[in-house]
Amino acid sequence: MNAFTTHVGVMIINMILIEKIITNIKNRERIMQSERLNVISELAASVSHEIRNPLTVTSGFLQLLNKSKTISKEEKQYVELSLLELQRAEKIVSDYLSFAKPQSENMVHSNMKAESEYTKNIIIPYATMHKVEVKFNFNNSLNKSYDRNQIQQCLINLYKNGIEAMKEKDGGTLFIDISEKKQNIIISIRDTGIGMTNEEISRLGKPYYSTKAEGTGLGMLMVYSTIDKVKGSIEVESEKGKGTTFLITIPT
Repeated sequence: MNAFTTHVGVMIINMILIEKIITNIKNRERIMQSERLNVISELAASVSHEIRNPLTVTSGFLQLLNKSKTISKEEKQYVELSLLELQRAEKIVSDYLSFAKPQSENMVHSNMKAESEYTKNIIIPYATMHKVEVKFNFNNSLNKSYDRNQIQQCLINLYKNGIEAMKEKDGGTLFIDISEKKQNIIISIRDTGIGMTNEEISRLGKPYYSTKAEGTGLGMLMVYSTIDKVKGSIEVESEKGKGTTFLITIPT
């Protein structure tokens, strides 16, 4: 009897120790991810501002040159290609600027209804183009302080990724649900797309990792950075060939 009691006691202690080890590992990963995002945020903001100015000036001169009647058709084509590349560079800079710290002029204290409806309306034409139906539900009364622009960009990135995941399946449905639970704002974004493997899920939010061939990974990195700023967490559930769900929990 004593041996059995001792064995049970040892098993319970082992289980408690294993649970604490797993919790510590998760906390360490969360802290490391947060530190990485902070470093990227500071570096991106400082570098992007410096790069954007010469890009804008160069783009302006090329647009003037493009209107000139003295350049040849071939030269005009070169200018147009240069402008396209500059636009792509400006897009990358804009993505980096999204990592900057929340700006006071953009800060609001709200339940996210305006931002979620605005971004839903923005993405509907893109969804329609790819034969994707958008189902939207909002039922949240909890308020939170956040940078409006960053939250909007975060939601747009997630909606866009969901829609693009359904392109290969010739359409589908994007489910957007924003609700509340125990003083937390819960944002659920589910698609019926191609899904991801566990390895792909584990690498989401890492710098320069993307599941898309032409992707830079900055979109998802920006999503994780934005949710980190509001002390939120992201859970991802996915099954290959069946779709993906992003479940965001934001404490109020």
